[in-house]
This record gives sequence, C-alpha cells and structure tokens, in this order.
Amino acid sequence: MRIFPSAKKSGLFLISFALFAGLIGATPANAVTGPNSTPISDSLFSSEAVSSPESLGRVERDAVKAAKAQLVSHANGWGINPTQFQASDAIDGVAGMSTVRFSQSIDGVEVANSLLAITVNKVGSLLSYTKSISDYSGPSQASISKTEAIESMKAKLANDLGITKEQVIVSNVKLVIVDGALVDNVPTGQYLAWRASTSVLNDATSISTSYLSEDGQRVLSSLPFIRGITADPFVCDLQVDVATPGYVLPPGVTMDINNNRYVNIAAGGQGMPLCGISTFGLNGPNTEVGKLNIIKTWDYFSSVLGQDINEEKYLGNIAPTVNGDATPRISAFIDICATNGTTGSCPYANAFWVPWTSTECAFGACSAIFLGKNFDHADDVIAHELAHGVTFALAFSSAMADNSETAALSEAISDVFGEAMDQLSVAPGEVADPAWTMGEDAQAGGYRDLQDPNVSKIDKNWAPGDSHDNSGPVNRLAFVLANGGKIGKVKIKALGSNANSVTKNDLCEAPGECAGTVRMSQLVFAATSNLTASASYFDFGKQLMNACSTFVTNGTAGFKKATCKNVGDALKAQGFTNLKVSGMTKLGNVAKMTDTIITANVSGSTGSPVVGQEMQLQVKRGSKWKTVATANSDGTGVVGFTAAWNNSATYRIITKTNGGVFATNGKSAKVKVS
Repeated sequence: MRIFPSAKKSGLFLISFALFAGLIGATPANAVTGPNSTPISDSLFSSEAVSSPESLGRVERDAVKAAKAQLVSHANGWGINPTQFQASDAIDGVAGMSTVRFSQSIDGVEVANSLLAITVNKVGSLLSYTKSISDYSGPSQASISKTEAIESMKAKLANDLGITKEQVIVSNVKLVIVDGALVDNVPTGQYLAWRASTSVLNDATSISTSYLSEDGQRVLSSLPFIRGITADPFVCDLQVDVATPGYVLPPGVTMDINNNRYVNIAAGGQGMPLCGISTFGLNGPNTEVGKLNIIKTWDYFSSVLGQDINEEKYLGNIAPTVNGDATPRISAFIDICATNGTTGSCPYANAFWVPWTSTECAFGACSAIFLGKNFDHADDVIAHELAHGVTFALAFSSAMADNSETAALSEAISDVFGEAMDQLSVAPGEVADPAWTMGEDAQAGGYRDLQDPNVSKIDKNWAPGDSHDNSGPVNRLAFVLANGGKIGKVKIKALGSNANSVTKNDLCEAPGECAGTVRMSQLVFAATSNLTASASYFDFGKQLMNACSTFVTNGTAGFKKATCKNVGDALKAQGFTNLKVSGMTKLGNVAKMTDTIITANVSGSTGSPVVGQEMQLQVKRGSKWKTVATANSDGTGVVGFTAAWNNSATYRIITKTNGGVFATNGKSAKVKVS
C-alpha cells in the first residue's frame, strides 16, 4: 500500500499483491494458575466450577450484587473473611455470564495482586470461583511516610539506572501487603511495602511497577509493563555492493547495467524479498536510522495500544532459512529502486508495505516494508507503513478500489497512527510539527497536513477520489480530538492534555503532555478492531462512538459520558454521522389487517449504503410518533418491516442511536385502510 500518491506521476503503480485470507493468529499464552489440584476450603489458592448453577433462592439481576451475595453465602466453605474483599471489576462474558473480580485488604491495607473471582449467570446463580489470597497477620503501619517513600524511591531508582533523580517519575504510590506467593520477582515472605508506578522522563517504554521496602531502605522489585524488544528487526540496504563473485540476487530483485538494484513490483509476479540473516546489506551503518524508527513504532504500538506488532499475526516473519531462527522478525529494505517490469524509478520516491505468499514463511505468509531513498529517516512514514500491516490483520484484508471509502479509511488510520507515534516519540533537538505533517523528514513541507487536509470533511461536495486525499476527514477528526479546536463553528475539546500543556513548545516532551494523542490513538484502534474490509466513513464513525461508550462502561481512564458527547459532536461536524432514508414504500390503500411490506434505503452522506443500522417504523398517534417495530438495515442498506393495519395512519422510518449522534427522520407517508 502506498503512503504517497506521487508514485503515479512516475508511471509506476503499486504492486497488486496476491492476498490471502488472513494470518493465523498466534496461540494465546497459557494462564498460570495457583495450586488448585486439591480444592481444600481453607487453601489460599483454589478454583472451582460447579456442575450446576447454585442459586441463593432469589434472583439477583446485578452481577456485582449477586457475586457479593455468593461471597457471603460461601465464605465459610471457601475459607475467607468476607469483610476483607472489595469488588474491583465486573467483566461481562458470553451467554449472560459475568465475572466479578474482588481484591483483598487486611486491616485496611490492600494485598498486592490478590484476587477472588466469582462467575455468575444472568440470574445471579454461582457458576465458579477462583481465589488467590493471603493470610498475612503482621503490622498495618509503615515506618516512613508516603512523601518519604516517594523521595527514597526516586533516589534509589536514579542510582540504579544511572540518571538524575529529576528524571525519575513516581506516581500512584500506595502502602500494600506483599505476599511472595502472589507477587513476582520479590523476596519471599509476607510484609508491607510501598508500590508505585515508575518511569523515566520521556520514555514510555520504561513504565514499571516498583516495590520499595516499607522503611525505604531498598527497592525490592521494578518490572516494566511493556515487554522489551527481544528480536531486532532486519533492515537491509538494497544498494550495498556485493563483491562475492557469482552472487545471486534474491527473488524479486533485479539489477540494471549501472548496478542499481530494483524491487520488482509487477502485478501477479514473484514473491518479494525478505531481509534476513544472510541477505546483502543487512544491518549496515546506513540501516541504523531505519532500525531505530521501526523500534520507535514498535514501542508506540506496545506502550500506547498494547499490541506487539512483531507477532506473526501482524508483521513478524517466521522464516527460519531467512531469519536464521524461528523468531518472528520485521523485515525492511531501504534505499530501494522499483520497477513494474518495464518502467523503472530510481531512486523510488515512495514507500509501501506489502504481504505476499511464500514457502519461506512458517504459515506461507510474509510481509515487509520497502522505503525509497531517505524515507527511512521519516519515522511517521515507517509507522504509517507498519500500521498497514496491523490494520490488514485487524480489518482491511481485502483488495479495495483506490477511490473507495475503505481505502481512504485504511490510509487515514495509518496516517493517524504514524503521526501519533511521531508526536509521542520526541528525539533530542527535534523540531515541532504542530500541523501534524506526514513525511516532513523525507521531504521539506511533508506530503499531507492532518490539521488542514485537502479534503477536510464529508459533505455534499465530497466526491470519490484518491484515497490519500479522501483520508482527510479522518485525519482532521483525529487531529482535533487529540489537540482540540474548531470544526466550522463547533468547538471540540481535546481528549486530554496537548503538546503545549506544560512546555508550550508544540512538543510532547514532558510528563502531563499529550494524553489527548494517547487517548485518540486508543479510540481509533478500538474502532478499527471492529471494522470490516468494506467499511465506510459511516461505519468508522459508528464504531468510534461504540468504542467510546465501551471505554466509559469499562471505566477506562479519561473517558466519561461527556467525553463521548464531545466525540459525537466532532463526528457530526466532520460529516461522519449524516444519514438519509429514501425510497420508502408508499402503501396507499390496503385491506384491513392484511400484512404489508414497507422498505426503505438507508445511506450515508456520500451515498454509500449504511449497513446494520437500527431503524424504527413509527406511526403517528395524535400529535406524537410511536415506534411499532425495529429492524436493522441489511448489507445493501435496505431495511424492511411487515405491518398489518387496523386503521388508516401516517407512518415513517427513522433512526436515533448512540445518544442521538446517528439520527434522521425519513419523510412520512399515509396508508388508507378499506
């Protein structure tokens, strides 16, 4: 997938790669459970599923209330003191099941990593329980204050890391009970300790949970939340000379009389090359910048979005003959020339990510990014291309017309992730980019301005065009949600702090800055996870609202009902929520109590069908409209109702969902009953 449309000017078209159904997801890691092979009632670690739901004799509709009631009822049998447990989370499962998680406190002090999980069905009957708790009986007061603990933790971590005390960030400090059986990588035993979230200034990947002894004398443990990169990406310079006589270029690479090497992007052709352990140009001095920017992208997806893009389901290639091992690795080539078999471009003024099928890879699926000269210096370009690999695995795994809304969404979401990564990964001496310009490090002025794109909103003037232009409405939406601003006359609040919240220099370089960009990223990722390979602008808008509502329900930090109203206002102002009901069946005269069929077309502002939208058939009674039936629009945007009429009436088809964000009233019609 191209990042920039300029390649068309050179007569080159992006490779039409052979698409496959989808990458095979990695096997989930097995959960580590406590010693529960012999469920003894007074064991501190036990788990039990009942063979049939055990009711308390009355229906409890609220899962938390039901779980609390089950906790009290079974306290003796489970060997627990019910007053020690507080509900911390309720997780809705399939078929009406809910799991409620409780944490343990002893004498008012939380037991770190404790858990009592109770699963109930929709009527509150017990399905199973799991407990992992402590029988600590020591003191509940520390010998130093919370303020002293913070200062001690800063000083000791700074000394361990070889940095200044001012570079250590400590937050969420709390006195807890540590039981070595519950907390990893701490001394054995049961004791009090200070727990905190710690990190190094401007290093998102350093966020850790740290424990300090209750007297402040030593750091007991400090483990990062974010998994470190354990396998370097493979990056090759395509133009590195190979002096070995008889050297054979890998499949997909050709050479001209001037020794320039080309990647062949001809449609339906051979497989593309992978950069591997024995490939020419691997990890030379010229590839260091590209490697660094891939790792920055890796860190962004991991620390902000919780995704390991090196997993095989995303971008990691498992090709033992190329990798030299069975570890999934990202593959990239820099400084490429490109040919479509007849016409060449050298140097290639673009960048792309592409998947293809090959026997080299573990499941027959490979992918890599290919960067023209100097594009490896643009971290947002690299993140954009790698993001294509992620969204391909999530949603966009099908061929799409370049002027389609789906293609525009694909390009926009890659732009959003690419630019968010760029904003959140500030390098020393970096110049601010307040307009959120894509590719400014590859070309002066960049290629696309997310703050003020060529196509800025979806309205009556919108027309099908290049996906890199039609990405503009999403790009503008993302910029405003992250930074705040106006869309027309509508004022939109940022989802959190922006780049000027502390330093006022348009850079995300200090604690407390750019939470808006983080939350916007998370919202877009959640929405993308629920898009289809034929998604429209309307689909994106609806999934963004659904994601926001889910975050609120989930209690996600920074998301309240007011947040979602703000998101809804932005979507409306950008044209994502526009709906039209047309072509409704006009019944005219009908026989009394005879079934009639009423259909209508539901479309968005661009005329594309709106799929899966909940619609209502309403009848006017007196001066008010009453909903008499509900149905969802089908895959072609058509909604249908069956109704039998007792009296003549006026009717219409409307919709109003997501708190009224997606709403429209169709024209009314009359039915006359004879």
